[in-house]
This record gives sequence, C-alpha cells and structure tokens, in this order.
Amino acid sequence: MLFPNCVRSLCDAVADLGTVDCELVVADWRSDDWPLGEWLAQAVAPLPHRLLQVEGQFNRGQGRNAAARAAQGDALLFVDADSTISADAIQRGINCLLQGQAYFPVVYSFHDADHTTGYWRHHGYGNCMVHRTVFDQARGWPERDAWGREDDEFHARVESLVQIRRDEVPGFHHQWHPTELAWKDRYSERGPFLQQEAAQLHVAAQQLRQVVPEGDTYILVDEARFDAAAPENRAALPFVERDGEYWGPPMDDEAALAEFERLRAKGASFIVFAWMTFWWLDHYTGLHHHLESHFPRVVANHHLIVFDLRHPLSAQEG
Repeated sequence: MLFPNCVRSLCDAVADLGTVDCELVVADWRSDDWPLGEWLAQAVAPLPHRLLQVEGQFNRGQGRNAAARAAQGDALLFVDADSTISADAIQRGINCLLQGQAYFPVVYSFHDADHTTGYWRHHGYGNCMVHRTVFDQARGWPERDAWGREDDEFHARVESLVQIRRDEVPGFHHQWHPTELAWKDRYSERGPFLQQEAAQLHVAAQQLRQVVPEGDTYILVDEARFDAAAPENRAALPFVERDGEYWGPPMDDEAALAEFERLRAKGASFIVFAWMTFWWLDHYTGLHHHLESHFPRVVANHHLIVFDLRHPLSAQEG
C-alpha cells in the first residue's frame, strides 16, 4: 500500500491547492507485486498521468531521469514512492522556484507500522522540487545500480547552482517499511553494485569478529543496514536505540552525545561505524570530537571505524 498511499496523497494535495496544473509521471520496472495497470489510472484521476516502462536492472537515478524527460512542465517534483505529500509541501516548493531557489523538504519518518511515532529525517535528499533548467544544469540524477548516495550527489550539484531551502513540512511523511537493503532490493537483479556491497558486508563482519570479543556488547552505527551480516555471539545496540530497534539518527550533537553515554552505560565496550554511516562523523562533529578525544580508535579502513570504549585515553594517560 506504500505507493497507492503516495498517489492518494498527491491527488488530495493537488485538489486542496486547486489552481496547480500538474501531471504524474511514474517510472516502473514492470513491477508485478501489484501491477500498476490494474489501479493507477483510476487512483490518479482526474490528474493526467504517464506510466513509463523501464527495462533492465533497477536504477533509481535512471528512473527519475526518464520521468523528468517525459514530464511536460518546468517545475519538477521528485517524490519517493514510500512518501506521502501535502499541499503545504507543494506550495512551498512552488514558492521556492519562483524565487530562483530549489526545495529539499525534510520528511517526517515513521518508526512503526502503525505510524504513531517517528522523527524528522534531516539526512537524505530524495524528495525535492527543482526547475527544469537547474535540473539540466545539474546533469540530472546520478545513475547507480542500487540504493546509494545518488541523492547526496544530486543535492550537491544543485546547491552549487542555486540557493536551497530545506525545512520541516507538516503532513509530509515517510511511511514505515523494513529498512534492510535486502528488502529494498528484493525486486532488483544482483548486479555488480549489489555484489560489491554484499562483499563489503562480509569483509566488515569478519573484521568486526576480530575486534569485538564474543559476549561483548557494542554500539553499531549502520542505519539498520547490516541485517544478517552482523556477527553472532555479540550484542549490537543500534544507534539511536529504542526497545532494541533502530530509531533513526539523532536530532543534533547534543542528542547524539546523550544517546552515546546512555548506551555506553548499558555496557557497550565498542562503538562501530559501518562505511555507509561515515558521514555521521562529519555531520555530528561534537560526537566525533568526543570519541577522538576520549577513546582509542582501533580500526579505521574502508569498511569500519571502531572506537574502544573499555580503555578511555584519559585513564591511559593517568
């Protein structure tokens, strides 16, 4: 129901705005879990829509570029299929484009299937509105074989061209679904990119086994993407953690430091950053400085960065 909910929210938002002339363009890799031809036309009416059948291996950037080429308008709104959008988000985007800006709204991401709790997802730039001229100057979306950092690269390209507005938008939501890469990529072929990532997970898990002793508890910063690759006989605490589940990234440095100390008090002997979360160390500079200042970094390579919490540097110096 993720994408039908997205379509329904878009239609409701356009109806609320009243004066916005738009169309829906969907890039589809011949999905068969709920064939779009069976419901999309009726769900989107009376809005015009185009359904593009894309061949080959799933590629998020390729699909978005194809949709942009097929769209007739100059205001391009890119929305993830698992999001639901509001009239407020669309209007803010239009206002930004009228001022020569680009709009990358912050989505509220739900934690649970009942959609009762969540957090403002300040990382990630997959949802946005840009003018076609800016899109063309940015050379469109990078085309990669699976979920990756194409949104970060696209955001950086746009930011080099125009001013970007980014704010929290009421009614703009990311629906809950499993976060593991295996779930996200379950309908795609295991091309070279996925094979490389699986190999990285294997190597990282092997290194983790060598560093963290059996029976120890450690903090795992991986955005819930390690999944079954995490080594056995060791207890991993997700960061941020609520009732044993990953609860999204911290709101700011203060929250990151507080969560770190809370998990450390629960007996964590290491904190481990997997490669997909190395950006955290650049974003949460206070946490990074605290770790570098107080704990020895025992691993630093392309797969893992690990700090040993058992032997604080101040204790060693004393």
